[in-house]
Amino acid sequence: MSTELQDIDYNLEENRIEESDESSVQINVPFDPNLIRIRRDPFTLGELIDKIEHNEINFITKFQRKADLWDSTKQSRLIESILLKLPLPAFYFDEIIKEDERTKEKTYLWQVIDGLQRCSVLRNYVVDKTMKLENLEFLTRLNDEPYDKLPRELQRRITQTPITVYVVEKGTPEEVKFNIFKRINTGGLILTPQEIRHALNQGISSDFVAELAELQSFRNATCNIIKTERMEDRDFVTRFVSFYITPYSSYEPDLDTFMTKGMGLIKSLLAEQRTQMKNDFDKAMQLAFQIFGDDAFRKRRNVDDRRKPINKALFEVLSVTFSKLNEAEMQTLLARKDIFKTKFIELNNDAFFWGSIGSGTGEKARVIKRFSDIERIINETISN
Repeated sequence: MSTELQDIDYNLEENRIEESDESSVQINVPFDPNLIRIRRDPFTLGELIDKIEHNEINFITKFQRKADLWDSTKQSRLIESILLKLPLPAFYFDEIIKEDERTKEKTYLWQVIDGLQRCSVLRNYVVDKTMKLENLEFLTRLNDEPYDKLPRELQRRITQTPITVYVVEKGTPEEVKFNIFKRINTGGLILTPQEIRHALNQGISSDFVAELAELQSFRNATCNIIKTERMEDRDFVTRFVSFYITPYSSYEPDLDTFMTKGMGLIKSLLAEQRTQMKNDFDKAMQLAFQIFGDDAFRKRRNVDDRRKPINKALFEVLSVTFSKLNEAEMQTLLARKDIFKTKFIELNNDAFFWGSIGSGTGEKARVIKRFSDIERIINETISN
């Protein structure tokens, strides 16, 4: 029976995800700087408030961060900062197009990249008028005042406050957006690469990845220890999807960009192809659990080794390679699982393979090394 999330002791090494070094890999396919389209608009808070009022700011971005995370004091002190004429940090938005499925009418919206909490405060105080000022540090006479009760001069001070707004224009390629998001994502809670990918690939792609992450077979094979917070579980699934769709022989660094493209490709597949991928993933997870039990996707150099953390590179290669096997091959491999596990331990004692799952795992040579070696020992086991 799978472990319940609330019973997991994440202080134990075996219940953690092994840290991997993927960021130092040289990018072989840099994006064209000419594809970066970011405009800087001269804006005031009044114009931003107008867009909020007319539902032209998309708050439901499905970023990991949510609106309205600030407590009432922090919200009030943002308004106080505006009234004191203190400069605000820049706002960043992604220009998107929403199409009504029924009428096909298109609406141009701004999706918040950076500044979600500040936009939420403006909505709460000025537009929805659901808050009053409290615990102010300097303008204490304004405590308990709603927006409508502010003197006209102070209301005007809010709406006329100049702000810096950067807009990533529609049509910017997704991999370019991903790199832009990573570089300007400097808010209080930094988004993970998977959270950015999720935000860039709304709809079919994000829903499909979430669907796979919720499979019981995936949770069983990973001992239920991969957290849903910060979309860590979806990061694992996206690794599978990317190498399932694009063969490892066609891989080009860096891994983040490869995964972003892989997630984007999901929506281009036919429904039948997505169903097949889901079934293959499900069977691969079941097979991994049947062969390794609670030791799936973990390094092992000796049968007596203590259980190690889950290794992302091993998850990539084993999940994808298992998913490509037909039913007869899966049954043969399962019947000869002891032979396969012995070969797996021997492979873990090969310095080059060990390196391919340890550091610089996004380098092309290391990707090819681990995939080709796992393929080899599977074929040797099946044909033994």
